[in-house]
Amino acid sequence: MPDQINPRLPGGFQLPPFGIHQFLALIIVCVALWALGSVWLGLQGAQQWVGSWQENVRLHVYLPVEKRGDLKELNERLRSLDGVDSVRQISREEAAVWMQGWLGDTSLNVSKFAKQLPESLELILSDSEHEFLFSDIRDEAARFGASVNEDEVQMANAHQLLQSIRNLAWFATLIIALAMAMIVSNTLRMILLARADEVHLMRLLGAKEWFVRMPFILEGALLGGGAAILAWILLWPLVLGVSDWTDGLSIDLHPFVLLLPLLAGGAVVGCLGAVVATARLVSPDSVD
Repeated sequence: MPDQINPRLPGGFQLPPFGIHQFLALIIVCVALWALGSVWLGLQGAQQWVGSWQENVRLHVYLPVEKRGDLKELNERLRSLDGVDSVRQISREEAAVWMQGWLGDTSLNVSKFAKQLPESLELILSDSEHEFLFSDIRDEAARFGASVNEDEVQMANAHQLLQSIRNLAWFATLIIALAMAMIVSNTLRMILLARADEVHLMRLLGAKEWFVRMPFILEGALLGGGAAILAWILLWPLVLGVSDWTDGLSIDLHPFVLLLPLLAGGAVVGCLGAVVATARLVSPDSVD
């Protein structure tokens, strides 16, 4: 939109000229919102990757075949640990079915191979965040020469890691939101200073302060909302670019979930910046 074109709004409001400063602010806020959207989109994918498994945390302990006589005692010791809800022995038949599914279509008689597998115990955890739980399970398993599926332990710990990353993401969102508000505030402040005489005259003619401030607040909301829409559109190339990778991990990203938060957040940040920029309007009482 060229300089010196002032869009008129219902009610007699007139937006300030939309020029190079507003375009620069729009681009900067758009980039910041795109970065935030990318972070939250990544957290969404990570949550899908481990989320369903986290709802029912299971851990497997493997006891060598030659130590089969210790299976009952190991079962009881594991069941007595705080944070373990139940312990179930996996039968040979179940192990054979799992192996058949893992190998796919094959003519091999997997039941013979299943007999060579170690005895397996499946632990259902009631509290995967219980302090020292995994260490206690390892210690009990080691006493009987058994081993723990460490990949499942890392998966269970991923929930705590995701929570820490989510907290950092909220902190980064707050800091970037304040920075975006300052950018919008400085931009509108320059426009306000350029129109100081006009604003002063409006105040002398009896215009209320809210009437003078409203066009700038609306412009701030438009800047933030427009930047949010552009940022959301720019998220789609990122989603399409990683689609092959996410499909392989059975992750389904949903950018539509971020549309309203980005739009509302951008508009609120823009309004906040405009409120700060217009906090000290010239009062008619100060005129000599």
